[in-house]
Amino acid sequence: MSWYSIALFVHVVGALLLFALLALEGFTLRTGTGTTAARLNRVLGPISALAILVPGIYMVVVAAGWTGWAAVGLVTYVLIAGIGAYTGISVLRGRMSPRAATISWLVRTGMALGVVFDMTVKPDRLWSVVAVAVGVALALVALPAVRTTRTT
Repeated sequence: MSWYSIALFVHVVGALLLFALLALEGFTLRTGTGTTAARLNRVLGPISALAILVPGIYMVVVAAGWTGWAAVGLVTYVLIAGIGAYTGISVLRGRMSPRAATISWLVRTGMALGVVFDMTVKPDRLWSVVAVAVGVALALVALPAVRTTRTT
């Protein structure tokens, strides 16, 4: 067991937490209880961010180097966190419509999917950006099918 393997484990757990939070956010947007996810994200979002970023930067420094995919992953994750924080604060303050919050959720989910592709395939910078853009495009294709409140 090495520090790198421990860092990789924490990094993957952070990514799993990110996807769990995104899934919960999607569910609460669907059921009309978006503030529930926003409150939970205020606590668990920073934990996920630290669990992803700190070991991720460590692994880049000691092994991978600042390759295209690593740089794109870092920038994309900062965007995901920033957009998520803005969305959460806006939802809690009642300043964002459910449709806008849903679009934000879809975009962040697509970005996260693109980063997972980048982390596993490790393409160069151009293809890393393309992977994130394709993830966003695929997520937004689902927009017409996503309802923001339960209709039962």
